[in-house]
Amino acid sequence: MARRSASIVRAVLLAGLAAGAADILAAFAIYRPATPVQILQSVAAGLQGTAAFEGGLVSAGLGLAAHFLISIAFAGLYLAAAGPAPVLLRRPLLPGLAFGLFVYGVMNAVVVPLSLAPERPDPSPQMIGLGLLAHALFGLALAFTAARLAPRR
Repeated sequence: MARRSASIVRAVLLAGLAAGAADILAAFAIYRPATPVQILQSVAAGLQGTAAFEGGLVSAGLGLAAHFLISIAFAGLYLAAAGPAPVLLRRPLLPGLAFGLFVYGVMNAVVVPLSLAPERPDPSPQMIGLGLLAHALFGLALAFTAARLAPRR
């Protein structure tokens, strides 16, 4: 039992890290010419408000940590759902895409509005499309990593 629990924890951590890496690298490409530090500071702004943009590398580090903690939490949710719905691990393509879009919705409808991040203008249709694409990649990285690493019943 302890071995299975350790395997699940490992799958959650690595799936969260894979998904978070895919997402943040996509953000670095999408939001150019903003620097990676500025992008990570914008993540930290959810916790620090506008002070994050004056916090240098410390705020960027906080943003990076927050980003990966959120990714790992979503991986935990996905693997918890895979218990009663093992198809999420047997056939991860469509569930991964759907989960990535679910994460996009949760982040934009719940997490960001409840954060301390400053208000932003509504994104253009192109930016919405790129955000959906980035989150589809997030979901695929998460689902395929989870499918590879999660213990089977």
